[in-house]
Amino acid sequence: MVGWPVTSRSAQSVRVLLVRMDGIGDALAMLPLALALRGAGCEIGAVLSPRNQDLFARDLFTRVHVLVPDAARLHGSTEASFERALHEITGTYDVALICSEEPDAYRLAALAGVRTRVGFWNAFEKPFKSLWARWRCTRVVYRPAAWVAQPHEVRQLFALGVKAGLVRGEPPRDLAAMREALNVDHVSRVDVVAVQATRKLIPPGRDAAWMGQALRAIPKARLLVHTGELELGRRLAAASGHPCDPLGAKGQWLRAVAAAGVLITPDSGAAHVAGAVGTPVVDIFPREHGERLAEQWYPWNAPYRVVLEPSAEESADAYGARLMEAMSALAAACR
Repeated sequence: MVGWPVTSRSAQSVRVLLVRMDGIGDALAMLPLALALRGAGCEIGAVLSPRNQDLFARDLFTRVHVLVPDAARLHGSTEASFERALHEITGTYDVALICSEEPDAYRLAALAGVRTRVGFWNAFEKPFKSLWARWRCTRVVYRPAAWVAQPHEVRQLFALGVKAGLVRGEPPRDLAAMREALNVDHVSRVDVVAVQATRKLIPPGRDAAWMGQALRAIPKARLLVHTGELELGRRLAAASGHPCDPLGAKGQWLRAVAAAGVLITPDSGAAHVAGAVGTPVVDIFPREHGERLAEQWYPWNAPYRVVLEPSAEESADAYGARLMEAMSALAAACR
């Protein structure tokens, strides 16, 4: 059973709020759940953050509510954005699926009086946090707090919808629907390797010159760089010999990832965009705990190869050879 929604008469009229005011990759992990809920006939709204509020097609959610992070309060939102979202949400939804561990996600759904509130708890691994979350939910899904191998994030979020009785089976892998939800269904793939050029691409203790030397091993590559990191992109371009494509608007970036033949990226929002639109990914994870992290965060709906960051002794050329080997294996598997 893949993405089998519950399509009873009652499910079709349910108004569901998804709460995920985190980063881009976090929001994309919620996409299969959103598509399954839509397939069940639910009306879906979402609480998002400024980082991911413009990520999805406008028709995916009936309404988007935005919580703005408070720079003065760790894991908190500004009072103004919280009160605005609370006013918008109160009396509007039947079910809240709290796809987050942020305290404000639980406070918001509880204070808004949403009748059914399904969220995560850590049982007795974090007893005080678990009790705090449990009191604000009507149903909970166990999520391990310890540093152990965990199910993929998509599966963990989908479990909230299962617990609410709104979906069942497996999270969907409908590539066409996912591309449409990101407004890239019209984009064709080209034979170009894209490299997500961010500070996270540069391994600890290395610099742009070192990483640029490693990227010389990759043929026909283009560097995707946000205009806010343009200076870094230029340094990587000079060291690697690859051209740099400055991208400002999020739509430009989404289309560039969707068009790439292969994407090389640190584990980040770019990896999960590729995982949603089907672009093959060479996904770079931290050396420490990287394999376990990959089990939870690999690109959901795209071919991928995991590469761990270099050891302290590894040369730029050796690291570049590992990236090239992973890319070649991925290309061969996709033929």
